[in-house]
Amino acid sequence: MTTDTFAVTLDEVLTTPGDAVDTVAIVCDAQGHQVPAPGTIDLTLEPADFIAQHDNLLTFEKVQAWLAAQGDVNRIEIRVPKFTDGRAFSVASRLREAGYTGELHASGDITQDVFYLLRRVGFSHFHLVLQPGETLDPAVLRPFGAWYHTALD
Repeated sequence: MTTDTFAVTLDEVLTTPGDAVDTVAIVCDAQGHQVPAPGTIDLTLEPADFIAQHDNLLTFEKVQAWLAAQGDVNRIEIRVPKFTDGRAFSVASRLREAGYTGELHASGDITQDVFYLLRRVGFSHFHLVLQPGETLDPAVLRPFGAWYHTALD
């Protein structure tokens, strides 16, 4: 296995069973390196359910209260149910603002196109599904030379 950024081949990744077309599932860290054994996820958050709880609180207040009640959590997965659903971005950003320093995993309907944006709001790991022959483009790590808005990175 190679350690070069985005040097991922089909032989080095897991095949997703049961798919009509063989796809490959990989986990990358924020630097774009494949993580062969990402470890066990402690908690999985569904953003819609999380945000719907305690309607009287702002999202940041919900995150602070939830995080304080969790104790020692090192790996949180936040599911992106649809490509167009931005709630996972909000929850990740609020977790980082509340002081969470562990791993944040993005999974679900994510593509290389949003890798950079997910990283900017605080995600540290990305669960991607690739089609046969598809490779990760190194430009997804930093597609712009500069940015207008500040972020956690």
